[in-house]
Amino acid sequence: MRVALLTAVSVNGVITGERGRNAHDLEGFLGTPREVLEHKAAIRRRYTAVLVGTETVRIDNPTLTSHAPPGYSCVRATLDRTGRLPRDCRFFDGTARTLVGVCEETPRDYVEFLAERGVEAVFSGSAGSAGSAGSGRIDLAVFLEGLAARGIDSVVCEGGGVLNRALLTAGLVERIHLVLLPAVLDAGAPNLFEGPGDPVKLRLEGMERVGEYVWLEYAVAPLMETARSPGGW
Repeated sequence: MRVALLTAVSVNGVITGERGRNAHDLEGFLGTPREVLEHKAAIRRRYTAVLVGTETVRIDNPTLTSHAPPGYSCVRATLDRTGRLPRDCRFFDGTARTLVGVCEETPRDYVEFLAERGVEAVFSGSAGSAGSAGSGRIDLAVFLEGLAARGIDSVVCEGGGVLNRALLTAGLVERIHLVLLPAVLDAGAPNLFEGPGDPVKLRLEGMERVGEYVWLEYAVAPLMETARSPGGW
């Protein structure tokens, strides 16, 4: 399973204008050129599925299909162990194959709702013991294994910052695609990697300037060079 991160980030490491705001609002504010958006779509198409976190679905209400040319089959995924996603959100509109990571403590009526909508529930945790990664949480490695078992061999994650950090901390990320925005944003807004974590080494493998924007592509150091911790959600 190949796992990469893909996001736009300000020069001070922030991914939205403020907490609770749609990340795509920045495109209008900055006047993001078409070439930058096309580059993002091309990167998405390198991977079988696009993954986003629960809050990204709740706040942005994305379809994750804008990168698809005619005839292209989109696959989208998220994680929702407590059934918090609005049942009328566009993620459940039936326009693309959709998978949702759940665990044994996910409400049964929510799992039944997913089945009714044709959404694939990927069980990725266990009751476990108190305080363990499986105690009512989703094990990210198990979730990715579940995707692989369903024929998905690569995933690009578009955040948010909490999911980015969790995947990175678990040693599951191989590559990071960043577009550096020509802006400084509120430091209290969501960070590219939210929360504490050990240092992670990166190797710059690509750089391209598009007007005032800069695309950066990094390879993540092998696990032997980077501390790894269990990844839960």
